[in-house]
Amino acid sequence: MPGLPPDVVRASLRPLARWLLSPRISWETSRKRLELATLVPPPPRGTRIVPGSWGGVPGFDARPAGADDRRVLLYLHGGGYCTGTAKAYRGYAARIAAAAGARTVVLEYRMADEHRFPAAVDDALAAYRALLDEGVDPAKLVVAGDSAGGGLSLALAQRIRTDGLPQPAALGLICPWLDLTPEATGGRPDAPREPLLSRSRIGRFAASYLGDADPRDPLASPMFADLDGLPPFVVQVAGDDFLAPDGRAIAQRGRDAGLAVDEREFAGLWHDFHLISPLLAGEGAQALPAMGAALRRHMDAAR
Repeated sequence: MPGLPPDVVRASLRPLARWLLSPRISWETSRKRLELATLVPPPPRGTRIVPGSWGGVPGFDARPAGADDRRVLLYLHGGGYCTGTAKAYRGYAARIAAAAGARTVVLEYRMADEHRFPAAVDDALAAYRALLDEGVDPAKLVVAGDSAGGGLSLALAQRIRTDGLPQPAALGLICPWLDLTPEATGGRPDAPREPLLSRSRIGRFAASYLGDADPRDPLASPMFADLDGLPPFVVQVAGDDFLAPDGRAIAQRGRDAGLAVDEREFAGLWHDFHLISPLLAGEGAQALPAMGAALRRHMDAAR
């Protein structure tokens, strides 16, 4: 079946975003709506979804057909720290897992505004520790996330460093949200071709997640992190994304810090187009397989 032209899909996403992210509904209702909206596309055929818990944090283990269980991807979903769920990311994470040939743990980490910063970071660290305690080789372990999950991945790497734990083989940062300061959330102009995100929506996410916390805390806004000693980055940026400056900037900061950085930009696409990328025509359809393949190369470098 041929893919859909991106501009046709873009037009349909604007009313969908208003339905998903209306300020008149609760975050809980928004999460339920997102789960409905992401029923398509489903996980690849042959994927086993196994519920579990890691360090007391619930989630599921996606096991693609033919995966090597020695390779492990810890996936931190997006949703502005407020509206994503693990269930909504079954198809998304399973497609990365299939390309990576890895079992993939997708966490149901605590969300705002029921649980504000740093609850999500604490949950990610607890799950990472649990995977190490299972005997997972950190050289075969990667951490990845999209949007807020990309920021959470980078926050987790900082906590891993602080606690003296071994770093994962790489970080996968998909359309990452890295700067929660008012200057970035409110001072950046809206991206005219971006159908999902806007200053007002990003500002609402940030306020719900941070509460009274300092938005310049590097665990909240990893754009301000010291990158010394962190693992390689695999970064994907969407050219029309409101958050594209975050992804471009962290890729450059990583290179400046001497990290290995694999950066790819998808021109003419919007924030987290990956959620429906298998339905798209053009190079966007290859985004999740490309991310999985890049992460696999880092896991296999330990051989």
